[in-house]
Amino acid sequence: MNMKTLDIDYIVPMVFPSDPEWRKVLKKAIGYDDSGDVRYRSWGTEELLVRCIRKYMPWVRRIVILLAQQSQVQPWMQGEDIRVVFHREFIPDAYLPTFNSRCIEMFLHRIPDISDRFLYANDDMFPLSPMQPAEFFLGDRPIQHMILKDYPDVPNNFQRACMRGLNFVAAEFNIRFTNTWIKNGHSIAPILLSSCLHLWQRGQQQILKSITPFREDCNFNQYIYAWYQYFANVAVDRGEPRRQLLTVHNHTIDDIIAQVRRPDCGVLCINDNERLFDYESYARPLREAIEAKLME
Repeated sequence: MNMKTLDIDYIVPMVFPSDPEWRKVLKKAIGYDDSGDVRYRSWGTEELLVRCIRKYMPWVRRIVILLAQQSQVQPWMQGEDIRVVFHREFIPDAYLPTFNSRCIEMFLHRIPDISDRFLYANDDMFPLSPMQPAEFFLGDRPIQHMILKDYPDVPNNFQRACMRGLNFVAAEFNIRFTNTWIKNGHSIAPILLSSCLHLWQRGQQQILKSITPFREDCNFNQYIYAWYQYFANVAVDRGEPRRQLLTVHNHTIDDIIAQVRRPDCGVLCINDNERLFDYESYARPLREAIEAKLME
């Protein structure tokens, strides 16, 4: 089978906080310039990410880059395999502008001409060795690995949002979570368009009620699709996939680069953190390491 016939798109939202036009919109929405917040911080690795997808996942039909507005477009966003989609093209006006990735994730099914099977990822998730379609989809079935975990006594914003989304999905299957929860790893997510449409049709009002311009506890996030696929027995569990999550406040840049250089690295997520003030001390050597690997 020609891998290009698989029609799997790779969707990734991006933001470039140095853009003065975008900063004006942010300042108007929040009342001050919050562009330095860690959620918007760019490590200058976005073009490298696209090159990694092209090299290590050449079977991807299109790399779909989600941007807030025209002023965010970068010169390197060119090629038949790249498609830029602005928020206004798939998010209703009532929910714009948004500075909340969770809002974006609720409307993925509205992206024009999106493939029936697609991958959704953050811009800090790098494929760094050859990846095969069968690591994400078995035919029309997404490959996921869920882990049952204790729910923390003092949950953070992310965990509270997850629990709300988990119980929103689980209610259809007469399940409720309180002291435990299930979650797949923080990595590239295989999603079926049909999963998005099902949840939207079943719980449109709940989904819309969860949406806010900035992150809040009431939000749902993209994990609702994985949970639905799990409970509906649509997904396949093949055990822990080739992925790693490295948070910068727990790992040195030497630790991270050592993983980048591994020939069998798989997907490496390099998670930024507000505790890292001099982020360029990590970003610069990381860019150099990825560039060197792409040249091999």
